[in-house]
Amino acid sequence: MPFKIKETILGFSIAIIFVFFVVFGIKAFYKEPKYEDFCSRGTSIDVVYSEGYHGSYPYPARFKEPSENICAKAITEYDKFRKACAAKKADVLFEYDENGCQIAKECTFCQQDYNKARNIYFRNVFIISGIVGIIVIIIGAVLNLTSVSAGLFGGGVLTIIYGTTNYWSELADWARFIILGIALIVLIYLGYKGFSVLGFGKKKSKEVKKKKR
Repeated sequence: MPFKIKETILGFSIAIIFVFFVVFGIKAFYKEPKYEDFCSRGTSIDVVYSEGYHGSYPYPARFKEPSENICAKAITEYDKFRKACAAKKADVLFEYDENGCQIAKECTFCQQDYNKARNIYFRNVFIISGIVGIIVIIIGAVLNLTSVSAGLFGGGVLTIIYGTTNYWSELADWARFIILGIALIVLIYLGYKGFSVLGFGKKKSKEVKKKKR
């Protein structure tokens, strides 16, 4: 097997393994918030205000099976309670009575608290991945070993991509613009330099100098 192919395979392998190393390292030492830590399993929540569903009726449906006549009174009471929760920017925790009618129990913020915790978690993962990725890219650019250098550089880029994709939907347009701009500048720089910062092209340049001599 030619040496260049071996170098390419080694660099690619380092990049992939490094990304998995970072991802599982984050998951092992920085746990993602769990739904049951905020909202009890088995409870039914009418998402009145969370996730932008204000004004819509819940899923599962308002009734399990009974006709409207049986639940007419329950509907009126539930709608009043629902509006009160909406005014507080809260959701409704509910249950079904013996007739299968939906009965409101209390206003709850557990879904919103869970969503906020997840947003903070993915924001921190974005920051951690970005810092680790940048450090590894710098190390890859400094090293003289072509395959290792390229592998670390690729691993750093993929790590940044991993953190960014998780938090992309929460980023403001200006932040997306800056991130894409930086990525574009780095890629253009590498293309302009012929990847010489990663060790590629060094052998060729040396050979050219020798021929000139």
